Amino acid sequence: MRNFLQIVSFLLLLIFWQSAIFLHPEWSFFCGSPIGILQATLASGTFQRLPHDVLLTTAEAVGGFVIGVTVGTCVGLLLWLSRTAFAVAQPYLAFLGALPIFALGPILAFWFGTGLLSKVILGAVVTFSLAAVQAYQGARECDSNLIRLAVAFGASKFQVFVKLVIPSALTWVLAGARLNIGMAMLAAVVGEFISSQAGLGNLLVLAEGLYNINLMLACISALGIIAILLQLLLRPVESRIRRFSPDLSPGLFRRDRTTLNRVPT
Repeated sequence: MRNFLQIVSFLLLLIFWQSAIFLHPEWSFFCGSPIGILQATLASGTFQRLPHDVLLTTAEAVGGFVIGVTVGTCVGLLLWLSRTAFAVAQPYLAFLGALPIFALGPILAFWFGTGLLSKVILGAVVTFSLAAVQAYQGARECDSNLIRLAVAFGASKFQVFVKLVIPSALTWVLAGARLNIGMAMLAAVVGEFISSQAGLGNLLVLAEGLYNINLMLACISALGIIAILLQLLLRPVESRIRRFSPDLSPGLFRRDRTTLNRVPT
């Protein structure tokens, strides 16, 4: 039912949009139209290069996302082992997190060229700081009472880290990963804005120069579809990872209290 309502609302939006353009044709220059977007997408020049542009932008975003999130998560979790190391690293993480993407793009293009590599590295740098901070904060949220209990039973710091800290941080890591999908997409498009020979960002710049609003909206729609597909692909990975996360739902505590009430005194 929910999917049906989503589809119906989307179709109603398209019908309203196209109807408004039909009543006021002069608006199409500024607002485009669903039919105009379809025509711009199916145009011979666009249709021939669009698959390659979509694959290139997706590869840049996925590459930067995987590298940045993986390295950032590992660094953030390891920083839990030493508060001194985190105190030293914190200003650098804040610097990377606050640095505008447009400031990094030209430098990375100068170092690594205008191809795929510079966009992947830009995406990795952009997603690294958020992943590291999320992982560290998730590790800090681990229940201190559980840690004291494990230490009292003779657990080493490595065992506490593996058995308690990492599972506790998984929720924060997954939340950061969802946010980083958008950041990786943004880095790929910005990198293509700055210097590129192909990609959806490059096509978007060309459409802007031609004042072709329908082609610009087609590029934006393609970027949105890619982001949604990446979110959907992350769901099975997220469900598998959550198996290692401790179940702290209210139902668990209710079951525990029921069990305790049955214990004879």
